[in-house]
Amino acid sequence: MINLVICGGYSPQARVLRVAVKGVAKCGEVQVITLCPALAGLANRLEEVNSFDPEKTVVVDACEGGCALQALQLIGLKPRSSLLLTKYPVFSDKYVKEAQEKIVRLLAEVKG
Repeated sequence: MINLVICGGYSPQARVLRVAVKGVAKCGEVQVITLCPALAGLANRLEEVNSFDPEKTVVVDACEGGCALQALQLIGLKPRSSLLLTKYPVFSDKYVKEAQEKIVRLLAEVKG
C-alpha cells in the first residue's frame, strides 16, 4: 500500500488534485491521506501517520505553499518523493486528467 499525502486546500489546483486522486485511488493500492486530523492532535491519526513507511509515502501538493509536504515534515516523516502540481487557473476535466497522469507516474516510481 502506498500512502499518498495530499493538501487540503480549496484553490482550483486543490480541487483538481482531489478529483484526480479520487480516480487514481480506485486501483486499491493507494491510501489517500490529508494531514489535518494528525496536525489537530487526533492521537489515532497521528499514530497512523507515524507508522508510515517513508519508502512507501509520497506527497502531492497543489500550490507553491507546499502545505502537505511541510506538515509531513513537521510530524517528522520524510517522504520518498513529492510532486508539486502545475498551477491550474480553473477546475476542468482536462486539468484533472493531466494531474492524474502525473500522479500515476509518481506512484509508478514507488511501485518500481
